[in-house]
Amino acid sequence: MAEVWIKRDDIQGVALAGNKLRKFDLVLGAALADGADTLITTGAAQSNSARTGAAAAAACGMDSVLVLRGDEPDVPTGNLFLDRLLGAEIRFVGDVGWRDMNRIVDEVAEELREQGRRPITAPVGCSNPLGALGFARAFLELDAQLDALGLEPSCIVHTSTSGGSHAGLLVGRAMSPRNTPVVAIDAGQLFGRDPRPKMLDLARSAAELIEVELELSVDDLDIRLDYIGDGYGITTSGSREAIELLARSEAIVTDPVYSGKGAAGLIDLLRRGAGDGGIDGGINGPVVFWHTGGYHALFDPANGVSVLES
Repeated sequence: MAEVWIKRDDIQGVALAGNKLRKFDLVLGAALADGADTLITTGAAQSNSARTGAAAAAACGMDSVLVLRGDEPDVPTGNLFLDRLLGAEIRFVGDVGWRDMNRIVDEVAEELREQGRRPITAPVGCSNPLGALGFARAFLELDAQLDALGLEPSCIVHTSTSGGSHAGLLVGRAMSPRNTPVVAIDAGQLFGRDPRPKMLDLARSAAELIEVELELSVDDLDIRLDYIGDGYGITTSGSREAIELLARSEAIVTDPVYSGKGAAGLIDLLRRGAGDGGIDGGINGPVVFWHTGGYHALFDPANGVSVLES
């Protein structure tokens, strides 16, 4: 039996937003101060980040353009339904790579500038240095909560793809007296076989913005690639088990694209820790699982049916 605490970023207050709201809060704040009127961001068709960007933009009185991978479905479901409801302009770009999607975002921004608009761009996951600082603040928030509880976790486990959350947590940890290990469960391996160099660069760039000294090497980053399965957005047997377990034991909902894979990694690491312990193999409690949100993809039939039929 393991002791697990859950940091509930799945219940943020803007249009059912998850953890990405922490990033967009800073990015859009700076954009508004600079007079921007339109957010352009990108992601997969069921992107939690893109939907959060659209929601945050709407709340700020800004327009939004979402550059989404894939083809437009006949009926919008899940996050796509919310994107439409929030008034976002959606541009589907087919089966292109993540770097190409960020390039298309820049092209759309130039198009809007030529129309006299003042756009701001955000990359996949809103994972730029300023956005990452949203999670440096989040670590300090958690720090205060742990102090209030008198809790000293063995580690923090969270889901990761674009790296902004992980980078930000590392910066926040550098600002804290707490040196808790941070374990990222990669849900998509978007940046090649080893995502650690890119995430370290992002953490260093974020730290430089606030003049925080970050003494880390690539080997200090703990990013687990064992739970991706066949790729980003493709459910696994472990994620289906985790989704069902959390729903039926705690009434906490996770999704097969992102948070479900993180929960699957957490469960596996705890099971392994019961046998041998140690952060390099399994983990032991108490553990903080950072629920990053994103259950909306369950309402896309392609995802929801695969979970229920497991």
